Amino acid sequence: KMTNENRSAMISLLPLLMYATSLFMNNLTVILLFCNMALYLSMDYHLPVIPVLVSMVIGSNIGGASLPWADTPAVILTLYTDFNLLDFLSKLFLPCLFFALFLSIYTFIWYKYFSPKKRVVPFKDRPIVHWKRLKPILTVFVLYLVSISIGPFVNLSIAYISLFFGGIALFLNRKDPADLLNTIPVMDSIAFIIALFLIGGVLEYSGILMLISKYIVGFTNNNSYIIALSILFLAFIIAIFLSAGPATATLLPICTELSHLVPFNLIYASLALGILAGSSMLPWSATGGPIMFSETNRFIKKPHQHLREDQKRHIHEIFSLRTYLYFSIPFSLIMLGLSALYIVIYIRIL
Repeated sequence: KMTNENRSAMISLLPLLMYATSLFMNNLTVILLFCNMALYLSMDYHLPVIPVLVSMVIGSNIGGASLPWADTPAVILTLYTDFNLLDFLSKLFLPCLFFALFLSIYTFIWYKYFSPKKRVVPFKDRPIVHWKRLKPILTVFVLYLVSISIGPFVNLSIAYISLFFGGIALFLNRKDPADLLNTIPVMDSIAFIIALFLIGGVLEYSGILMLISKYIVGFTNNNSYIIALSILFLAFIIAIFLSAGPATATLLPICTELSHLVPFNLIYASLALGILAGSSMLPWSATGGPIMFSETNRFIKKPHQHLREDQKRHIHEIFSLRTYLYFSIPFSLIMLGLSALYIVIYIRIL
C-alpha cells in the first residue's frame, strides 16, 4: 500500500524497513521475521532475489550498529566500555543513517540497471488479517522491544527480558510450544555463532591480541589518526571471516588498550564502523546471513508451497556466491572508505 505496488519504490523501501526495525532488535531476529515476506514479494512481483535479500542483511547490519541495544556488537560496546548512548548518537547514528539511505539508492540502481528486465503483473491475493487473534502477540512484541531498549539502562539483563517475553509469546501461541520450538530452523546457525565466540576467546587468552595492540602502537608511532584507521581496517578484515559479534569481542581488548591514544572514544566508533563494513561483505560475515540462507532453503522446501521450477531457479539465485559478492563487495568497500573519511574529519575538526 505504501508503495502503491510500484516495484522501484518497493525495492528501495525494503532495506530502509530492515534498518528501522534493526534499531530495536538483533539482526538475526529481523531476518527471521522478514525473510519469508521478502521471498513472497520477490515471487509475486518478480523482484530480483539478490538485491532484495542481500540489501536486507546489509540494512539490518546498519541498523544494528546505530544504537547501544540494537545488535550484538553494540551491546558488547555498551556493556564493556564507557561508550554510551551519547557516543552512539554523536558518532554512529548519523553515519549509519546515511549508509542506510545510500543502501536504498544503491539497491534501486542495482535493480534498475543490473538486474533481469523481466517484469510481470503479480497475482493479487490480499490475505485476511485476524486482528483479534494477533493483537495479544503484537502487544507482547511491542512491550518486548521497549523492554530491551531500556533494560541496559536500569541494570536489567536483556537475556532475562528475552526469556520472559519469549515464554509469554509461546504461551499465547496456538501451536503447542514443544512443536513450535522443534520447528525453529536456526540451531545450526546458533552453534556456528557460539563456535566463533570460542575462537575469539582463544585468540584473546593466547596473547595474540595483546601482541597485535603493541604492534599497532609501534607501527603508528602513537598517531591517533593512524591508530583509529588501523582499528577500522583490522575490524573490517576480521569481521569478514569471524562475523560481527565474535569480531567485536575479539578486538575489544585491543581497543581498550589503545583507547587513551584516540580522543572522544573514537576508537570504539572505528571498531563499530569497521565491523559494520566487514560484516556486510560475505554471506557468512553477519549472523543474519546464515539465517537468511536457512530461511530461504526452508521456503523452497515447504511441502505446501508448490513452487514452479522457474520460481525455484529464481529464488536459487541467492545461493550464487559470485552474484551475491557483485552486490555486497562494492557497497562494503564504499562504507569502509566513507567511514575512514568520517573518522579522520571527526578527529580533525574536534
